[in-house]
Amino acid sequence: MTDDAPVRLIKRKLGCANRVFEVFLDDIEGPGGETVNDFVVLAPRQRAENQVTGVAILPVLDGNLGLLRIYRHPVGIYTWEVPRGFVDAGEKAAASALRELEEETGLQCDPHDVLDLGTILPEPGILAARTHLFAATRCRRNNPYRANELGHKELRFFSAEELNNMAQQGHIEDANTLVVWYRYFLSRMCARTS
Repeated sequence: MTDDAPVRLIKRKLGCANRVFEVFLDDIEGPGGETVNDFVVLAPRQRAENQVTGVAILPVLDGNLGLLRIYRHPVGIYTWEVPRGFVDAGEKAAASALRELEEETGLQCDPHDVLDLGTILPEPGILAARTHLFAATRCRRNNPYRANELGHKELRFFSAEELNNMAQQGHIEDANTLVVWYRYFLSRMCARTS
């Protein structure tokens, strides 16, 4: 919390934890004395620089853009998403993104072909985390895709036009995927006009 925060933390209780997350129940107070008890804060245990706890990376292979089809238990549906995951202890965000890319897709990319697309706050109302976004601009196949994580179903590549249509028609709902796609798309458009 910053010194100018309009909310003061009165008390923090650990509600539960697992190897990845801690769930806190915070009692907080606003500037007018109003209080909220048991405000839920979900906090990943591992953090890199600048409170980055996760990464998301858009794979580009032969000019096409890769998305994973993943079943998401909390919402009960399959979603189209870019590969993503948590930053390991002591790991830099770009290295984490390349690791996740290979683990989830079998693709590799040289570090100099990774485009940094900045960070986002995926759900700042409850999640104490930042996600660092990247694009792997010149991927190559290292291993075949294997759906080896719970809920992962397939890896598919789309043209920029197809991905744009999917986003506009609501077929892509994941915030990380939408932001990484739009930032990548804008970076390409700006590079063309320069």
